[in-house]
Amino acid sequence: MASMEAVHWLLGPVGGHASEPRQPGHAPYVPVGASAIVLPFQYDQAIQLLYQHNTQLTEDLAEKLTPSKEDTSVDRVRTLELLADACMHQGQYHIATKKYTEAGNKLKAMKALLKSGDTEKVIFFAGVSRQKEIYIMAANYLQTMDWKKDPEIMKHIISFYTKGKAIDSLAGFYEACADVEVDEYQNYEKALGALNEALKCLSKGRGVETRADDIQVKINQMRKFVQAKRVYDENAEDAIKQCQALLDEPEIDNAVRIGDIIGFLVDHFAKRQKWKAAYGCIEMMKARMPKANLTFFIDPKLLEAIYREMNIKPDFDVRASKAQNGHIENGHDEEEIYEEVDD
Repeated sequence: MASMEAVHWLLGPVGGHASEPRQPGHAPYVPVGASAIVLPFQYDQAIQLLYQHNTQLTEDLAEKLTPSKEDTSVDRVRTLELLADACMHQGQYHIATKKYTEAGNKLKAMKALLKSGDTEKVIFFAGVSRQKEIYIMAANYLQTMDWKKDPEIMKHIISFYTKGKAIDSLAGFYEACADVEVDEYQNYEKALGALNEALKCLSKGRGVETRADDIQVKINQMRKFVQAKRVYDENAEDAIKQCQALLDEPEIDNAVRIGDIIGFLVDHFAKRQKWKAAYGCIEMMKARMPKANLTFFIDPKLLEAIYREMNIKPDFDVRASKAQNGHIENGHDEEEIYEEVDD
């Protein structure tokens, strides 16, 4: 008997209730789209046939294979999970989510929803489930999205890790946010805010002292650079001395990119037409960062001006570097993201 014909056979007559099992050759052909009844002891058999022969499960057919809540002659939860498993096998993730949910298995329902890639529904389901593991699963999934450019996604990640009490994961996300603020936006003040939140998270955990100490070192070094830039307009010489001292600190590039510090120095000396000092800083950058694109840290026009004033031909193509480089000034909007989310 063909798989679909077998399923038709297992479907009882339209309307009414069957009391005896169907025997091959005695059942009328009933279209699957019709309102049909499945005998209690035949749910599993019908699902198994669909599963084995990979016959397409539609939402309508899945409903026909779902026992009613009033039916006490069948293990409804077991049948729902078998049906959901078959949906998963066929890639019918939304139907699987629904059936796992009806079976009361929210974890499997979320796993099915994650497979669907429906971000909006993942966020909604996590919010209404109010279950620790599901909050964490949702946050982990959202980190695979382009959260760097979407403040709303970032807020959901922070909120879900907070509600799931995943302190270590939340701290790690704040560290990732700090890296993005530095690497993509050169915004050390916002990076500081993110690192402070990471440290605040770890203060609530246990056995994380070493990690917390490492973050504190990064915060201290980053704060020095931010402070130097803040006081520059009032006391430029002191700010420059602070930056030069930072370059001598061990593993400074774990907190502040060497190129950003040297680029700041180059800009300072060039403004005062101290071309030799500016050129010396460029050479220092090339020595300490041999593979770096200089125009990522120093404005291409400024580079051209320094080499011209020093009467030195650049050993790299400034125009090509300029074309490859994109300067991003501001980063995210001013709306504060790095705040703790209340439970």
